[in-house]
Amino acid sequence: MSKPIEPYKCAFSISNEILVSAASIAFKLGRLSLTHEHRADLDDFALATKSTLALEGIEIKPSLMRGINRGEDVPGAPLASAMRKLYEKMPRINPYNRDFIAEFEAAVWPEGVPYRLSRRVASFPYPIPMHAKIEPLLKGLYSFANTGRGKIHPLTLGCLFYFELLAIEPYSEYNGLLARYLLKAFIGTYSPNLYCLPLERLMLVRKEEIEEAYAKSVERADTAPFVTCMMALIEEGVDTLLRRSVKKSPAETPLVTKMLNLMEEGRFYSATELCELLGLKSRLGLQKNYIRPGLEGRVLEMSNPVSPTDRTQRYRKK
Repeated sequence: MSKPIEPYKCAFSISNEILVSAASIAFKLGRLSLTHEHRADLDDFALATKSTLALEGIEIKPSLMRGINRGEDVPGAPLASAMRKLYEKMPRINPYNRDFIAEFEAAVWPEGVPYRLSRRVASFPYPIPMHAKIEPLLKGLYSFANTGRGKIHPLTLGCLFYFELLAIEPYSEYNGLLARYLLKAFIGTYSPNLYCLPLERLMLVRKEEIEEAYAKSVERADTAPFVTCMMALIEEGVDTLLRRSVKKSPAETPLVTKMLNLMEEGRFYSATELCELLGLKSRLGLQKNYIRPGLEGRVLEMSNPVSPTDRTQRYRKK
């Protein structure tokens, strides 16, 4: 049995499949822009946080997600609180600037960054670089990104960063959190619509496929199979946004507009409070004619979007 090549030594190449996928994504994003711009909101931040942590084997209880969704510091889930805030900040960061990594580290590991010192990482089957090589490899990765800026497509660059950060394994834990975050940050520079892509959820669903593509890239010493897999995943996410946008939005119905005009900016309302505000006696009518169309039209948001049926659920206008 031949010794597997180190993933961080794999060549970066662009196949015809990758080019076709990039063209297809560009076309679909063009269609998406003709409808309206999708802006990441509480639902997107919550889904990304929950899914990226699930990929690390961390499950967050719905009771804790309520505070996290509101951007609060939840003592029982500090990592989730940190990731939620980082996702909210994503559209404002520059992924090409390596200084952001220090900010990411401070948020995720406030008590000290667990830099990897040995060449062993639990459940990672491929050879990884010794500690002394981590810094030069990261420096080279960012040098490559900035040298090729404007020449290398942000979609493929994001996929490459994801592959390389997993290959380098700079930390003794949670390398995937940074890898997935930068992947999304890079593709978001191509189109703001991609910041609300349900990418982390798709990665959770397609976890085995991604692992197989990674293994194939290592076997061929070429990142192309992995990048091809990730581009297909991005395109699937864009298809999800397109399906969402083509649905006729009921947000402009007179009843929803009436509710929005009565609601205060930034305030969450319970179902009981909304009934009182609107002079309604039935919660069924509130759900059917006001809340459901407001949520579908993305003009209303929940305090706990991860658990829509939460008995303490509250709503506010966007």
